[in-house]
Amino acid sequence: MTGCPGYDRLTVITMEDLGKCPRCGGQNIAQGVRVNQTAEAGNIGLAYKMKFLLIGTETLYADVCTVCGTIIRFFVKKPDREWYCK
Repeated sequence: MTGCPGYDRLTVITMEDLGKCPRCGGQNIAQGVRVNQTAEAGNIGLAYKMKFLLIGTETLYADVCTVCGTIIRFFVKKPDREWYCK
């Protein structure tokens, strides 16, 4: 796997785990909820490299337990970017 430093320390969640909340065991999961921001916050998302030294921001989405509010996972819809790592 390629990625940013420390990537190997992340916890892997299997597809079976995504069917229920790890905190409360609830099975009502809202999938693909877009992470929004206020105008004052600017761009919120994962940074990736573009042409001519520009940096883009990929929108974040989340799967959320509707019972207890736990965020099951964050994800992006276009994972094949050249991610910007500091």
